[in-house]
Order: sequence, then C-alpha cells, then structure tokens
Amino acid sequence: MNTILNFAPLALFIIMLGVGLSISIKDFTKVFQNYKVLLIGLSLQMVILPFIGFLFAIFSPVALVFKFGMILITCVPSAVFSNYITKLISGNVALSVSLTAITASLSFITIPFILLIVTPFVLDGASIFQELDFIKSSQGLLLITTIPVLIGLVINTKFSIFVKKINKYYSNFSLLLFVVIILTAWFSEWNIIITLYKSIGLLVTALALVVLIVSYTLVNLFNLNEANKKTIVVETFVQNAAMAIIVGGITFGAGSGYLAIAALYALLQYKILLILWATNKLFKKFNKS
Repeated sequence: MNTILNFAPLALFIIMLGVGLSISIKDFTKVFQNYKVLLIGLSLQMVILPFIGFLFAIFSPVALVFKFGMILITCVPSAVFSNYITKLISGNVALSVSLTAITASLSFITIPFILLIVTPFVLDGASIFQELDFIKSSQGLLLITTIPVLIGLVINTKFSIFVKKINKYYSNFSLLLFVVIILTAWFSEWNIIITLYKSIGLLVTALALVVLIVSYTLVNLFNLNEANKKTIVVETFVQNAAMAIIVGGITFGAGSGYLAIAALYALLQYKILLILWATNKLFKKFNKS
C-alpha cells in the first residue's frame, strides 16, 4: 500500500485532469444559467452530506478511527464514475460534470476545513486533526485536485477536437486508476474490512442509504425536472472513495483504519446502485407485461 500511496497523488492528478477534459467553458455557462439547480446540487454535496457524516460520527457507538472514516468519506467530492452513471440513467451530464469539477476544485479548501477545523470542534477526541497543517494540506490538495481540473478545462477549450479524439481512452484509463486505488485499499486493509463487515457493515450501509434517501427527498422538494433530480442524487450519493483513500492514506498512513471505511463505502454505494438499477428494470418489464 505504501508503494501505491507514493504514486497516489500522480494518479489523482491524472483522474482530476480527466474531469477537466470532460467539460468546457460552454458547458459551465449553460449550467450557470440555471444557477438554482447548481446551488441545490452544491448545497447537498458540500453541506448536507458532511452534516450527515457528522451525525453518524457523533451518535455511532464505534471506535474513534471509524468515526473519522465516516467524516472523511462524506467530505470528499463525487467520484468521476458518477458522470458515467448519470449518462446511463439519462441524467444531465453537463450538470454532473460541472458539480464534480466544482466540488473537486474547491476540495483544497473544503476537505482541510472540515477535517482540521470543524471536526476537532464537533467531535471529542479529534485532537489528532489539530496537529495537521491546514495550509500545507490545502496546498497539497490544490496541486492534485484543483490545478489538474483547471488544466483539463483549458486544454478542452483550446484543443477541443483533439480532446474529443482521446477523451474515451482517457476516461477508460482514469476509471482503471480509480478501480486500482479502490482494490489496493481493499487488499491492504483486508483484515480490517472483514472485521468491519461483521461489526459495522450495517452502520456503513445505513450511512449510504440515509445519504441516498435524504438526497432523493430533498431534490423532490424543489421544482426540478427528472434529469436534474437524478443527476443531483447520483452526484451526492456516489462519493470519491479514491480521493478519500489517498487523503486518508497520505495523512494518517496505511493500516490506520480510515481507508477501510472509504473502501467499504465504495463497494456498498455501487452495490446499492446496481440493486436499484436492476429493480427498476425488472419493475418496468413487469409493468409492460
């Protein structure tokens, strides 16, 4: 795992560059014209989601290290794979990519702020976070998340024809890196993950389901079309476990337990989505017959 963590910042840089390559200034302009939808998506992902994570961390009767893990997985931006899922379910792809790009670009501020300032204030025993350097953490995330997104955006704007030719291959390569990081975390934390399944597997499942239910409930309170509703729910639910693993691994080291929560959540979020997708397909087939 230590070898992977040494290359993890580069891997995350490559993945975030792909996010930037997937969007143009024209896409941003189109999304910003309907700023209400964008604000709803950002609020759910950057305010409501961490709030849910803190509630679970505060009231869950588990070890402190796992409480930190739940906060960590709920304060990272959405995964790149959420853009692909949005496309499969006929959502608003431009909105999806915009939300991913914006939250990823702001993560150099939001993640250190939540971990280093809010967490020690809210959660007893979180003094370990106070020992971390906010500025240094922000600068590190700026280099591996925000800057590559902006570079990708500029490249796509200036060389759009070239980007269209390589985007499919680059997206597949980014997805491969994402999967490798998740699988590596699973392998390195296997003993912890097996224990987690037996001890707090239901708790992490509950966390994922609450995120899904709350996001679905809240988007239905607003006058949004179905495509935008589905997009915001997916963006809120599908967390960037790879980033959580990298941030947790670099900050606290492999084998600390923080990574196991992220790896477990990563598996559960896709399992839940697969079950929902299969159920929806079966329900539609049943209605037709």
